[in-house]
Amino acid sequence: MKVQFEFAPIPGSNSEDVHYYPRVVNRKLVKTREITEEIQHACSLTETDVVAVLDALNRSVSKHLMNGYRVHLDGLGYFDVTLTCPEVKDPRKMWASNVKYKGVNFLPDKELKYRVGNLKAERSKAGGHSSKLSDIEIDMRLTEYFEEQPMLTRSKLQSICNMTKITAIRCLKRLISEEKIKNIGLKNQPVYVPVPGHYHVSVDRK
Repeated sequence: MKVQFEFAPIPGSNSEDVHYYPRVVNRKLVKTREITEEIQHACSLTETDVVAVLDALNRSVSKHLMNGYRVHLDGLGYFDVTLTCPEVKDPRKMWASNVKYKGVNFLPDKELKYRVGNLKAERSKAGGHSSKLSDIEIDMRLTEYFEEQPMLTRSKLQSICNMTKITAIRCLKRLISEEKIKNIGLKNQPVYVPVPGHYHVSVDRK
């Protein structure tokens, strides 16, 4: 299977000098269950054995990282932790309690880079990047949409404006801050409606 990609504008590029980069668009999420089944068929271990080994590996790696050690898995790569703390000019005035966990770094082994480096790519026919619509053009499409539909979701905004998920989320935040739409759904399941006075919705509507 080939990696599907689309050309997307580099964030921050202005309209007069836009540069593009290839972005993967077929980002299927491969979960542990699928990995365990593949390992099971590749060796003599049962699926239960594989799950137990992966769980033990997870716990072992986590333990060593919590001790500040680097962890190397042959053929895969190196793991280590990073720390963070408030900015300070004099380290002597910083308490150890102010230093917190920031994240886990991963450096792939040469073997992994070699294996993955053999991938083949093809341009996606679906068109994975967002259309370069102006704020006015977005408002025009939403006006047409709200003439037929009372509510809007993030996925529907993606569809009508040909946006990626990230761009649609940013657009929704902007429209909310401009008080053009509001969320009448739950925080984790938002549903948006026009604020009266926008998208041909009467200011008299409650």
